[in-house]
This record gives sequence, C-alpha cells and structure tokens, in this order.
Amino acid sequence: MPLLDSHCHIYDEAFKDDLDEVLNRMVEAGITKTMICCCNKNEYLKAKEIKHPLIHFDLSIGIHPEDVKKMDEVMTFDELLEIASQDDIKAVGEIGLDYYWDKDNKEAQKEVFIRQIELAKKLHKPVIVHSRDANQDTFDILDAYHTPGVLHSYAGSKEMALEYQKRGYYLSFGGVVTYKNAINQPASAKAISLDNILIETDSPYLPPVPFRGKRNEPAYVKYAAMKICELRGISMDELLTAVDHNYTNLFGE
Repeated sequence: MPLLDSHCHIYDEAFKDDLDEVLNRMVEAGITKTMICCCNKNEYLKAKEIKHPLIHFDLSIGIHPEDVKKMDEVMTFDELLEIASQDDIKAVGEIGLDYYWDKDNKEAQKEVFIRQIELAKKLHKPVIVHSRDANQDTFDILDAYHTPGVLHSYAGSKEMALEYQKRGYYLSFGGVVTYKNAINQPASAKAISLDNILIETDSPYLPPVPFRGKRNEPAYVKYAAMKICELRGISMDELLTAVDHNYTNLFGE
C-alpha cells in the first residue's frame, strides 16, 4: 500500500536548499499524496509551486492561532475567503487554539477559530485543527460548532479521543507517537477505531525517533505508521488501507 502524509509544511525555509531531494525521498518511501498546510498567502503561493510527477499534492489554508495577534499582517479574513474558495484548497486549516505560546488572548483565539469553522461550513470543506494546551476548549468548540475535520497531531487523552470519535472526527498521529515519554498519543492511537485514524509528519517539526533533534520530512511518516502498527498489532497494509480510505473520505479524491 502507498503511504501518505496528511499534514506537512514543505514550503518552509527549512527545505529551501534540498526540496527536490526531499521529494525524491518521499517517492522512495512510497508516498503518493500529501496535504500541505498553509497559514498565509505567501505560504500558499509557495506550496502551489511544489510539483512532482509521482506525488499528488493537496493544499489547505487557515489562520494559525499563533498568528491571531498579528492577523492584519499575516492574512485578513477577506484574503482567507478568497484563497480558501479556490478549487485546489481541500480544507480550512490549520486553525484552532494554542495556549502554550499565547495565554493572554484566549477569547480572541476562540473567536477566530469559530469564525473559520463557519467559513469552512460555508465552503463545504473540512477543518484541520491545531490544539496545544487547549484540549477542553478545543473540544467544546468542535462539539458546539460541529463540522467534518481532523485533530492534527492529536495530544489529548484517550478518553477525549473516543469522544471525538463518537462525533465523527478524525485524529492524526505523527512523530510524537514514537517518543518514549509520550503517553496520550500511543494510548489514543491504540484505542480509536481504524475508521478515525490518520498519519502525518508536521514537517519540518516533531521528527520521529530515530530523527529527534533533526529536521522532519514527509518520508519519515513511515515511522509513525510502524509505531501505530506495533501498538495495535496489525499489519502495515491494514493500517495504510484504512488511512487512505479515511483521507479520501475527509478531503476527497
């Protein structure tokens, strides 16, 4: 079965010197499609230029919670609507809440998050959700403003994961699931149904074991997949068949 990476940022400056080699390693790893998540117009324009004959690239765009304080500099809602309306945009994201870096603008983050969920509903596109140190608030908003989507790099509890599953959300797991000190991610990846699971890298961030401390890249998604197979006691083919089906269900062909 082919691999996919449901969340990466390969337009990032971290790839400016060797993007072609990164793409070739993706092909060597068996990756046939990936979701490139953009957080402003410039990132979107860079992502649109990334091409490879053997890889299908999907794109998403959204205002990241870390950018809420400087939205006018990064991307206005009018710009977001214009870009998100394009046919090559498959989802609105990554959007959500981040209380790790910003604790003094929680209400503003919630407002922007909800507004983007409503935009996604208007456009009939799913959301890609970022949640850091904001598990309960993220859950409460997604429960109240229910819309199809995925919790990217899921870090909440197993119990919350099962509640998300009941509501039809997908949960995506990346390099953190391979960390020795990770608790929630392995427990959640083992507990939820295969019908709700996705895999990702979030490259260039959160590299898996054995690449911790180095730049992450999409080819390394196989390490998250291998760990999930180990946790669940299933074959790689079984996992990747489910992941491919889930990706298509959420983002379309």
